Parts: sequence; structure tokens; C-alpha cells
Amino acid sequence: MTAEALDTPLRDDAHEPEAAAPDADETDPLFGSTFGYTGGWTAHEQEWRTMSLSALARRLPSMMGLCVRVAWRIEPRMVVMVLLCQSASGVFGAFGLLATQHVLVALLAAGPTPQRVAAALPSLLLVAGAAVLGGLLSAGATAASGVLSPKVARVAAGELLSRTVHVELLTFEHAEFKDLLSSARFGAGYVEDMIEQISALLTAAAGIAAAAGVLSALRWELVPLLVVSVIPGAIATLAVNRRRNRSRLRYLHVVRQQARLVQELVDTTPAEEIRLHGAGSLLLEHYDRLSLLVEDEQARLAKGGARSSLVGDSIGGGATGLTYLVLGYLLWRGQIPLAQAGTAVLAIRMATSQLAGMARALNLTAQYGFYVADLFEAIEKAEAARIPADLPAPPGPPAVIELRGLSFTYPNKQTPALDGINLTIRAGEVVALVGENGSGKSTLAKVLTGLYLPTEGDVLWDGTPLGSLSRPAAAEYMALLPQGFERWPFTGRKNIEIGRHTNAHDEAALLLAAQRAGADTVFADLPLGWNTLVANEFYGGVNLSGGQWQKLALARAFFRDAPLLVLDEPTASLDPRAEQGIFDSVMELARGRTVLLITHRMHSVRHANRIVVLDHGKIIETGTHAELMATGGHYAQLYRLQAQAFTLDDADVGSANECAASATSAQHPRNSASPCATESAPLADNPVRVSDPDEAGVELRTLARIDQCVLPADGDVCADQEPLDAQGTVDPTADAQVEHGSAAPGAEAH
Repeated sequence: MTAEALDTPLRDDAHEPEAAAPDADETDPLFGSTFGYTGGWTAHEQEWRTMSLSALARRLPSMMGLCVRVAWRIEPRMVVMVLLCQSASGVFGAFGLLATQHVLVALLAAGPTPQRVAAALPSLLLVAGAAVLGGLLSAGATAASGVLSPKVARVAAGELLSRTVHVELLTFEHAEFKDLLSSARFGAGYVEDMIEQISALLTAAAGIAAAAGVLSALRWELVPLLVVSVIPGAIATLAVNRRRNRSRLRYLHVVRQQARLVQELVDTTPAEEIRLHGAGSLLLEHYDRLSLLVEDEQARLAKGGARSSLVGDSIGGGATGLTYLVLGYLLWRGQIPLAQAGTAVLAIRMATSQLAGMARALNLTAQYGFYVADLFEAIEKAEAARIPADLPAPPGPPAVIELRGLSFTYPNKQTPALDGINLTIRAGEVVALVGENGSGKSTLAKVLTGLYLPTEGDVLWDGTPLGSLSRPAAAEYMALLPQGFERWPFTGRKNIEIGRHTNAHDEAALLLAAQRAGADTVFADLPLGWNTLVANEFYGGVNLSGGQWQKLALARAFFRDAPLLVLDEPTASLDPRAEQGIFDSVMELARGRTVLLITHRMHSVRHANRIVVLDHGKIIETGTHAELMATGGHYAQLYRLQAQAFTLDDADVGSANECAASATSAQHPRNSASPCATESAPLADNPVRVSDPDEAGVELRTLARIDQCVLPADGDVCADQEPLDAQGTVDPTADAQVEHGSAAPGAEAH
């Protein structure tokens, strides 16, 4: 085989038109043009499809060496056992062939048959013994490999995961590292398979080496004939395997789309729309279309495989026939005894029988090797990006957190997400971060808690830069509710206890955290209570609503019981009543704690000690609610903008204020003449009590619509209703007076 042939990609079907698998640029009638998946299994698709035989041969030793070195580090005795058993198995295979020659010599000698059999009996026993020992050694190698493979896979995956959880968050979120990690996860699974394939490769290599050794001992001229007999079949087998792998990679997206359609057809989530909208026929139509694509590809593969096998078998058969002709010629010329010729035939048959296993093992070892190499590269990069843990721990929770000249820019971005932030937060303060989307609120929270390190400036804990302290130790003083909180597929109990798993089994703390978050009612009616699995993909698991999950996540943050509490959109999925309860709990928890509250709901931050307004990564306003409303700046604009969605009609403003005033004096009984008891009131039997103008949140903040301002017998429904201006919104001037304790006579200041 020429060097040019070795460097040519293994394209056994170069002249065969492939089935028209949809390409990434084509538009699918159902899934659109997004055919290309970015999963870890696609990381080396192109490289594997175009790799030449010589490049494959060059890569194999290093790929195999990675696994062998790791295996040696973990379980050297098993590695030695596998190597010894495989080597000894080959030796006994060769010994068996040589013993077979003696059997043939004895059987083909002159004389009566009984005497010849008797003479061959010792050699027959040696052949049998060699076969038994070879089988035992092969079984020993299989057992050792079976012990070694899962252990190496477990340790390799553990090393990856144990380092991954300590990687700097910014590195962890980077696209390049995420792609590498995705591929490495497949490598962790392939380690076990690769070791098994290496073992199979050694077994086949030992058998072929034994056959070659016997032939060289008989007649060295026979060794080239063995090579000629083996190589064509090996190339044909590799070609068929690579053809199937290419097809699998090309059609994997079709198979996944087909599987997704099956999932949609049998899942309970889309069942309502499928039945009501009649979508089942559409899904079935496209399922059949994709099935036909896969069916046609399988037929094409079968035909192509048959052609490749035919060519390979023809060449291999011709080479074997040539070998037999050479043996016949040598016999005819008397240059080789008949017994040696018979042994040579057996050796060639032995080598060719090992051929298929060797080709398959080579193919899979190379394919797995790409991902295993990524596994160890990911381990190295994760270790290099590890959050330092050997720095001094902070002596305690900070009394003062200062952000000094702080800026932060995301990788590959030109514009900073935070720019020149200066802010001081003292222990016990409730500080609210508000601003529009993209203003930098969540980024600031991540920098403040040490999840991100600032590009410029410092986060100071009592004057010490947080970056110079052990951030894992500092995290012990912090609790975080991220905007995209995790819905752990565990029991309700573990969903809360994972906030501080070292305090697991603290029943009192769990119940208190659940009550503060309103999560105690979520599991009250379930048979297993807190031990209920909240993952309906598992048997016996239940599904929770978005609001219930939010309560569970809040309980997790409360259970951590940390001096610094960071809440990023803590009530995004809650109903108005539950939302107000949460903010009451937050204000209660704020005693002795520092709370950083991030929200888009302006009414939620009115009672914060300080409100920080961000815009394009800069602090543009800071102050109390009353101060910011009085200045009429960005915060006041956002506040009024949200309130406008719930504005009363002009005709109802006066009646609403009259309702509030009369309710304040508690002298306004419910009767037909009351402006708070109209015919349109749908809530007369279950009135909405408003002890604070924003009690029920912006969603219910219809600003005392006449049909909801219904007085019960005690007349206190609208007792604390704020005065409305001519547009039906809260009068900021009156609001500021209340905040400063100068409310109008008869009104209670809060």
C-alpha cells in the first residue's frame, strides 16, 4: 500500500452517491433549518469522517497511552494482569499450533493407524492443554478488564466533576470551555469502552502475532502471505465500520427529531393540544417522513456494506488462494513437509479469524480516543481555572461591603457590563437594585458575592479585597436566590436542605424557612409530605407550578440562614398575595442581616433602606423611595410607568378617594349608598383587604377600583388607601408625606 493511499481519507464509497440526508442549510418543514446539533458527541465529527489511515495510525498510540496511564495510576495490578494474560494467551496459542504440527507429523507418518494415533497422543494432549490454558488466560484477562474498566471510568468522571464544580464561574460559562466540557462528558463515558476495546485489540494482536510467529518458525517466506491474506479484509472491515459511523453522524439529527416526535406523541404535556387542535395527524405525518429517510439510509448502508465486503472478501480470498497455491508448490517441490503445510494453513486461519475483532477494536478505539483526550484536557483546564481555596478565610461576616471603582467586562465584549461602580453596603441594610433589562443588576450581584472577579476596582470586605480572601470560605456567609434558580429533581426536603446541606435533618430550621417562604403549604396535602419527590419524570414524583417552585427556592435561601442574603427576582412567579408575604418575610429577616434585593417590580422596593438605580452598568440614582420619587428622576419614571397600567378611569378617582377617606374613619357602613359598595362589586363575599397600598403587588394594584373597594362590617377595607391623583395613580407628594411621617389628618403613616 502506497503512502498516498495511506494518506487518503477512508472513503470506500467515494464513487457512490449518498442518500440525500438533510443538510444544515436546508429547511425542514417542521424543524426549520436548525439541523446541526452542538452536543459533545459532534465535537470531532468532521475530524473523524476525514481522517486518513496514516493519521489514524499516528494518533492511536497516544490515545491508547492516555487510558493505559490512567489505568496504571488507579489499578496497576489489574493492568499487569490484563497484559500478562493477553500475552500468555498468545504464547499458548502459538504453542498449540506447534503442538498441532507434531500431531500432524505423527498422524501422517508411515505405519499402522493405531500406532500413529498412539504416537500423536502426547501432542494431542499438549494441544488440548494449550487450548484450556489459553481459554483460562483469556477469561482472566476479561475478568481483569471488567474490574479495571468501570473503576477507571468512575475515577476519571469523578476527577472531571470534582474539578468542574470549583471552576471560576466566568470560565465555566465561556462557550469554549462549555464545548470542551460537553465533549469531555462523553469521554468520561467512553473511558470504560475504550479500555475494553484496547483489551480486545490486545487479544486479536496476540492471536495474529502467534500465527505470524509460527509461520516464521516453519518457513519465513509464509509470513508475507499472511500479511497479504489479512490486510485486504482489515481494510474492508474498517471501510464498512467507517461508512456506518459517517451515516450515524449524518443521520443522527434525523433520528433525534424522530425520537422527539415520538416523545411529543406519548407525553402528557402536549396531550391537550394534540387532542383539541388535532395536531396528532401532523406529527404522525412527519414521523412517517423521517422514518422513510432512516429506512432508505439503512437500505443504502446494507447495499454499500455488501459491496465493500464483497471486494474485501474477494481480495482476501484471492490472497488465501494464492497462499494455498504457494504451499502446494512447496509441497510439490518437497521443500515443506505435509505436516508443516497443514500447520501453516491453521495459522493463517487463526490470524484471519482474529481479523474482524481487531479491525472493529481499532475503529472504536480511535473514535473513543478523541473524546477521552478531551476528557483529560478538560480536567487540566478545570484545574488551572480552579477558584483558589488556599487563601486566608475572612474572620467573619463583613460589617461593611464597599465597591470601589468597580468595573466588569465580559470576555469578548467591548462594552463593560459594570462601569465605575462605587457603593457601600453596611450590615443590616436592605439595598434594592433596580433598573431595566441589561442594566447590570444581576452582574453586580455576582461580582459582589465573588462569583465574578472585577475587571477593575475591588470588592472590599471590611477593607480587605474579596479576591485576596478564600471565596469558598466567604461563601459560608452568603445565601443566593438566582433569577434562574435550579429545580432540583429531589425530594421537597432535599430541595430546601441543599441550601446548607451540612445542616440537614434540622427539622425546626426547615419548617421555619418553609413558613417564611410560604412553601409549607406546598407539601401539606401530599401523602409523603416533605419526602415527596418533585420530579414527575420519575415514578411517584409530582410536578409543581412555577410559583410553588419559587417558594421552594426561597425556602432554600432562607434555610441557609446567612448574614448576607441576595435575592434576584425572588417573586417573579408568585401571585400578588404570596408576593407580599415574601417581602414581609424579607423585611423580617433583614433584622441583623444584609439583604440585596434585585427586582423589576418597583412597588416591592419601597421599604428598602436604599434603592440603587442602574442604567447601562452605571449607578445613576440612589436614595430612599420617597427621595427618589421627589426628585422625579429615572426611578420615579419607572415607578409611574408601571402604575399606569392600573390607572382608574377619571370618573372613578373621586369615588375611590372618598371610599378611602370614609374607611379611614371607620364610620362608613356597608350600604347601597356607599361608593365602596357598588352593584359591580364581585368580591362582596370575599373582600380584598389593603393594609398597605401595595400589599397585593402591582398585579392587584388597581388602585382601589370601585368594584373591588368593598367594606366589610368593620369598615377597614380601604383604611390605608393612598390618595389618587387626577389620573388615578398614587399621588407621589402624598406618598412622600406619608414616608416622612406627615400624613394628612386621619391617615396612618407607615
